[in-house]
Amino acid sequence: MLWLQKFLLFLLLILMSGILSCAEKSAGEVSLENLPLHHLPDGHFRNTDTLTEPIRDTMEVDSLVPTERTQLRPLPIFRGGEEIWADSSASSVTWIGHSTYCIKLKKLSILANPIFSERASPVQFFFGPKRGSPPGRALDSLPNVDLVLISHDHYDHLDRGSIKDIYKKWPACYFAVPLKVAAILEDWGIPKSQIIELDWWESRIFSWKNLQDKLTLTFVPAHHTSRRGAFKSSRNATLWGGWMLEFEKKKLWFAGDIAMGDGSYYKEIAKKFAPVDVAFLPIGSYKPSRYTRVHVSPRQAAQLHQLVQSKKSFAMHWGTFSMVYERMDDPPKDLARAKKELQIPENDFIIPGLGEIVQIFVYSNLEQKNAP
Repeated sequence: MLWLQKFLLFLLLILMSGILSCAEKSAGEVSLENLPLHHLPDGHFRNTDTLTEPIRDTMEVDSLVPTERTQLRPLPIFRGGEEIWADSSASSVTWIGHSTYCIKLKKLSILANPIFSERASPVQFFFGPKRGSPPGRALDSLPNVDLVLISHDHYDHLDRGSIKDIYKKWPACYFAVPLKVAAILEDWGIPKSQIIELDWWESRIFSWKNLQDKLTLTFVPAHHTSRRGAFKSSRNATLWGGWMLEFEKKKLWFAGDIAMGDGSYYKEIAKKFAPVDVAFLPIGSYKPSRYTRVHVSPRQAAQLHQLVQSKKSFAMHWGTFSMVYERMDDPPKDLARAKKELQIPENDFIIPGLGEIVQIFVYSNLEQKNAP
């Protein structure tokens, strides 16, 4: 009967999460006057990029897609390069797994969509997608974390255990989140004063330790959804999107979890910010074709790389959790094929190794002196 007890406990937890989602929604109601187009009168949100039908591209017909969920195997873990973290004039990115990146901009350390837990689930001990590989870097091994970026509230991107562990280890850390996600973090014990909550196209200057090191955060649109809880009322009750980071004349786009939609969101991002120095783009969870309603294919990711004129792009959202039906090797193989078709140089859009520290910028003494 142990399985029945576990199942009943799971139902209770789901019920509680649904109730909390409803409470979070009502606590953050917005004025009905002059609502932006992506806001709904009931306080929920929607995608508005509907000029044409959503663009789908799975790079494989559905009849050839496996009927079993992705079979994961452990990825090799890379070590070395810690001296890059120690160099205050260098910037780097490190893939931790799934959509989790450690972004080091000189002395400023940022964690994007951190999930270090064993499962992407509200219940860690028996239910939900399980990791195929451990995190590429343990939380305790990371540089001091100053800022956490959250793209949306899905369990594989907003993980309660990871957020609480980060705050416990670095209590001065700040958290940048979409609209109505702040209430979730506050419920987990994060002080409201350390949460930056933004709507699409809103910006905030994050001053870090001294006036010379300023980071401008802009929350940008993405075609996706949100949901945290079993009840329909929790669907799209919080906002979703990506983050544009501007730091000392460099621009980095953390796209979050995205589908192409009709492409208009990303054309607007390109119009405002291209060329982008670094982009973080998802390449997994796109087969069969119905999943391209919420995720981009590797070829679409490569097209976005070109659209924003990214000088260097890094892949994410693959090889960690089994959620759809593509083969584990499909995302890297399809990305390689897309780069060849679109004539993207091999090293311009890469899949870093798990835990690999990749240097992206080195600031000369003159650049540091002339930085705003």
